[in-house]
Amino acid sequence: MKYIPFLCIAVIVTATGCANKNETKPERKTIVDAVFGSGHLENASQYTVMANAEGFIASSYVVEGDTVRAGQPLFRLSNEVQQTQVANARVNLEYAQGNAAQSSPQIQQLQAQIVQAQHKVQVDSTNYARYSRLVKTQAVSASDYENARLNYQSASSSLEVLQKNLADLQRTLHLNVDNAASQYRIQQENNNYYTLQSTGAGVVMNIAKKTGDFVKKGEQLALLGAGNIIMKLDIAEEDIERVKPGQRVLVSLNSDKNKIYDARITKIYPAFNATDQSFIAEAVFVHLPFQPLNGTQLQANIIIGEKQQALVIPSYSLQDGDYVYVGKEKKKVTVGIRTLEYTEITAGLNDNDIITLPKKK
Repeated sequence: MKYIPFLCIAVIVTATGCANKNETKPERKTIVDAVFGSGHLENASQYTVMANAEGFIASSYVVEGDTVRAGQPLFRLSNEVQQTQVANARVNLEYAQGNAAQSSPQIQQLQAQIVQAQHKVQVDSTNYARYSRLVKTQAVSASDYENARLNYQSASSSLEVLQKNLADLQRTLHLNVDNAASQYRIQQENNNYYTLQSTGAGVVMNIAKKTGDFVKKGEQLALLGAGNIIMKLDIAEEDIERVKPGQRVLVSLNSDKNKIYDARITKIYPAFNATDQSFIAEAVFVHLPFQPLNGTQLQANIIIGEKQQALVIPSYSLQDGDYVYVGKEKKKVTVGIRTLEYTEITAGLNDNDIITLPKKK
């Protein structure tokens, strides 16, 4: 365990040392068990604005400290090539819409052919009906009747083919319109990538790029934050099981190490942070008389336990595990709270025992 200097972990209530520097007696102290964590301050709602495309920053609309609303433009990247693609997509859409219109040459040509075919079907239908009556009285030959029937069937088939061709053409042309419209929307959406907007209301904390800088896709441009100030604490893997929501935290900000602030654990992240090689816990200040700066580094002690009038001995007096020497007698003791300086003894010693200290190397 690690403890930071600002945390007073023990207050002597009764005690006296031994005249012999190689001996000591147990003391009664208030002892505090704590877990150390280091971290920083950030806003509860904080996000990084990343470039969705690459290009030069043509315009920057904000500076550090600006308050922005949701959807407000922050940066615009140069996008001449993309604008050309948008214009081409719009031209293709207009061309497809013109082809699909009822007045388009392709449709009008087929419609004219259908009118002619309908007229032919009407004529051939009349002839076929007339020959059907005449053949019964043998006024016309069977071959003439058969020719009239075949002409009518051929005309009907031709009309049906033309009508089907028109329907297929119209479906194809409308599909072309839909595809062209989709491409136009895609190019417009791609074009929007070059104007970077805030996803929510907040304050511009940091700007990483300035006008004229070249940025790559995925590169950070700015940091925005909103909401209350919270602290992110890095907790060692061996200590995380001891940390629980609601525990008290004593915090020292690196910007003002002479003051101690009271906080409470509010959240423990469920997964190990491989980047920082630690677990992460969140805490909030109980009372915050000022507005600290985002990103301020800090140190904290998370209070795990506290005991008044505990019987304690110097931690280095423990030998071979949980043993001490009372005179020359080696005694097994039961320990409670441990700190770097003191260890609580819950059984095995009393206040009057004189402990022989190990030789310091």
